[in-house]
Amino acid sequence: MRARWERLGLRGRLALSFGAIVIVAFGLVFVTVRAQMSHERAVIGQEEEREGREPEVTRAERPDSDGESPIEEAQHDVEKTFLLVGALALAAALLAGYLVAARAAAPLRRFAATATEVDAGDLSPRIPVDPASPAELRTLADSFNLMLDRLEDAFARQRGFVSDASHELRSPLTAIRGQIEVLAREPEPDAAAVKRVEAATLAELARVERLVEEMLALARLDEGVGPARREVDAADFLREAVAAAPGEATLGPTAAGRIDLDPEMVARVIRNLVENARHHTGPDGTVTVSSTATGNRLRVDVDDDGPGIAPAERERVFDRFHRSDVARTRAAGGSGLGLAIARSIIAAHGGGIWAEASPLGGARISFEVPGFGSAPPR
Repeated sequence: MRARWERLGLRGRLALSFGAIVIVAFGLVFVTVRAQMSHERAVIGQEEEREGREPEVTRAERPDSDGESPIEEAQHDVEKTFLLVGALALAAALLAGYLVAARAAAPLRRFAATATEVDAGDLSPRIPVDPASPAELRTLADSFNLMLDRLEDAFARQRGFVSDASHELRSPLTAIRGQIEVLAREPEPDAAAVKRVEAATLAELARVERLVEEMLALARLDEGVGPARREVDAADFLREAVAAAPGEATLGPTAAGRIDLDPEMVARVIRNLVENARHHTGPDGTVTVSSTATGNRLRVDVDDDGPGIAPAERERVFDRFHRSDVARTRAAGGSGLGLAIARSIIAAHGGGIWAEASPLGGARISFEVPGFGSAPPR
């Protein structure tokens, strides 16, 4: 019985539920009316018995009867009427339940059809939201469409990431293969040629190694690996991070206090920002790093006097594999993942990162993280 009920659709279950409700309701009414009529029949029977004892009433004067009293005949008529009306009401309830269930299940069938299309690999379908539909269905449709939007965006970013990563890995591997093929054409390569191929191959392998390392870092951040926070001195931390960053950078004014963060992850952000600024300015340019504090948030600014970032590019520079300067080569411009990694790390700390114009005339990349506390007075 339970298996049959589980096989029923929503329409069948609602129709049977409506029918059961009607049957129970009419059963209660029928039992109540029958009990009341039985009581009335007993009372009237007593009255007839009392009147039958009176001398002026004789059996000859009574109307012919087929054995049933008028009360019994009325009771039978009421029973027949109730059964007829009950049958009609039950049929109407079953039909109404089916129609109501069909109307209620129509949006769910659209959800199922859309889910089937999505399961087949097409993420473009959306569920139309009817303003006249119930609020619950509109909320469900909006949530379902929002989920599809996020899935479509995630898959698009994943496809773009795989495509860009494949392209980035292909370039150094092609260069390595070319160097080896050139060396293989020489019957007796001299030491200088071998050294030249060795240097070029090691440089390309270093690029591959760095690209793979950055891709793994992004993968760990995407998986939700959180920062290992600990409290450090903000000024000392910034000084050490700038000193360890590739390329020369000048340390500007710093905020005095303690900051709760993951030193290794945030130091990587600073290294990426300094390296990115140095690539834009060249060896003779100026790169400065400074920090300020507002409330419990520490802000770090990395300024340069390079060409700057166009306003239309200031948000896109944090996209993976994005390069704002098309003239920059991969060798000079890095992998295009440095700023994307910086944004993911800062987001994991609950902060924000953005790009704007620098007072030095170039670009300023700033980030802000919570967890700062002023240094206690000495």
